Amino acid sequence: MEDPGLDVEKMALVMVEAGARLVTVSAYSLDTGEFRLIYHWDLEGNLLNCATLTRQGALPAIVRICPAADWIEREIHDYYAVNFAGRDLPTLVINEQDTPGIFAHKFQRKNKPGGRA
Repeated sequence: MEDPGLDVEKMALVMVEAGARLVTVSAYSLDTGEFRLIYHWDLEGNLLNCATLTRQGALPAIVRICPAADWIEREIHDYYAVNFAGRDLPTLVINEQDTPGIFAHKFQRKNKPGGRA
């Protein structure tokens, strides 16, 4: 399913109530400065993919509805600087002093001293 304006909270609620399990969320940056996120759900052995776009670099968090989203939302925030509204986003995979978005900036930091690719 592809819906640029998908209500991700409603989608998560419907999926959880149907007994689906969140597998992961894929993210990648677009030339527009927004991000495409694909929520991958397992429902009775069938993989269901729900794709949407961020709005001003943000989407609502689904962690309150689906606790399995905790690590995934934090990781996407660290790597792409996507904000998940309605939750704290403590760093997960980057150093606390680093700025989120290491993938969103197309590895601009890799040539700086101490930078990582």
